[in-house]
Amino acid sequence: MAVTARDVARAAGVSPATVSLVFRNKPGVGTRTREHVFAVAEELGYEYQGTASPDNRHALQLVVYKSHGKVVGETAFFEELIHGVQSATYARGFGQLLISYFYEGENNTEQLRALRSSKCDGIILLATELNAPGVRAIRRLGVPVVLLDSWFPTKDLDAVIIDNQGGAFNAVDHLVAAGHRDIGYLHSKVRIRNFLERADGFRQACQLLVDRHYDCAARTVEVGASASEAYADMVAWLNGNPHVPTAFFADNDLIAVGAIGALVEAGYRVPQDVSVIGFDNVPTVELGALGLTTMDVPKTRLGALAVERLAKIIGQGTRTETVRISVLPTVVSRDSVAPPRPE
Repeated sequence: MAVTARDVARAAGVSPATVSLVFRNKPGVGTRTREHVFAVAEELGYEYQGTASPDNRHALQLVVYKSHGKVVGETAFFEELIHGVQSATYARGFGQLLISYFYEGENNTEQLRALRSSKCDGIILLATELNAPGVRAIRRLGVPVVLLDSWFPTKDLDAVIIDNQGGAFNAVDHLVAAGHRDIGYLHSKVRIRNFLERADGFRQACQLLVDRHYDCAARTVEVGASASEAYADMVAWLNGNPHVPTAFFADNDLIAVGAIGALVEAGYRVPQDVSVIGFDNVPTVELGALGLTTMDVPKTRLGALAVERLAKIIGQGTRTETVRISVLPTVVSRDSVAPPRPE
């Protein structure tokens, strides 16, 4: 008689639900428990068959890579991104979408074993926090992979990404069109590719649209990636800087929200004294009645594009070229940007 998941659970002294979480690589199970369950399963000869569709339609896997968790989380941005992947998966006739997590710092061998057991036909890898070693690990699975929300110039993998440089450039252009020439930058301390590319776009825009000798470094405020961290860092910066630019570009909306809170607390009016433009276009209820001007990222569409590219690779049976699809954000003009006050 074949060994079942209940047999593994009984022998390991855990619940069947825990065994299911382990073999589907879901969060909520400690590293020691995972190792123990895998060891017991191997000893009993248990082979996890995954949850492939009974009608043999293709199954995709969305792998959420987590390095530090400072950016990737249960936020509106990633909820919409994942929703786009889910909707497109079923719209294109795939049997199902499996969602798994890959944690940097945990046992790669065990995590890869769990992913391999799903027997999926292709992987969409949410790569916001991904690093090069993580790419190498996922590629060992030997199935087509499309990166979502980041890319690597040294890796020949298809990717669907945000045009971060273009988006940041257009954000600064919006501020310049409103009359601003003294523009600051609220730059995240978390060094992911998205934020580094936005820094490049900010610098290029200021030097091309304002002054080719524009001193970006002197106007850059290093802040945490969350609203609370950005608020605290902005409070500290305001206490030590008598000169405040007439406008700020923020790496994301959460940073913008935190910084606006600090500015208002310090006595500045937004946008009458200081304008702020964010990036991502996510719900920002913390602002109350003030609507945040921001760069709209078509998050659902990004997820769908990743599915479409992966479907094409699977359908062809091979990948004949490396494709990078870059989507340009657009300005959403609300209440937080206005012309600067006359001197």
